[in-house]
Amino acid sequence: MPTPAIPTVDLSPFFTAGDDESGLKKCKDLIAEACGDYGFFQIVNHGVPLDLMNQAMELSKAFFRYLDEVKRECSSSPDSPLPAGYNKQPDHSPDKNEYLLMFPPESPFDVLPTNPPNFRKTSEV
Repeated sequence: MPTPAIPTVDLSPFFTAGDDESGLKKCKDLIAEACGDYGFFQIVNHGVPLDLMNQAMELSKAFFRYLDEVKRECSSSPDSPLPAGYNKQPDHSPDKNEYLLMFPPESPFDVLPTNPPNFRKTSEV
């Protein structure tokens, strides 16, 4: 049995002039289906320049190469209403992921790293 392709969603209807309600609905339906059936999807025509995405990826890789103590410097406080910033799954968890949870730039909950340099500037574009 062939492996199904990763669902791909074209976001261009969100950026084109006019009221293409059927295009917007199709995008939303594809996203809902992909999330329900696969848990993830790929997007195209999102408007983010490739060079910006590459820079953000390189800065993210650099951040996650730091020691845990350095990464924890940008963790939210225990009394924070949202778990923004750096976090890592517990050692006993089968999921060993670590992540940096970010909100839109204007959010007062973001706890972004100061290193590597330009991380904040690049992620808030």
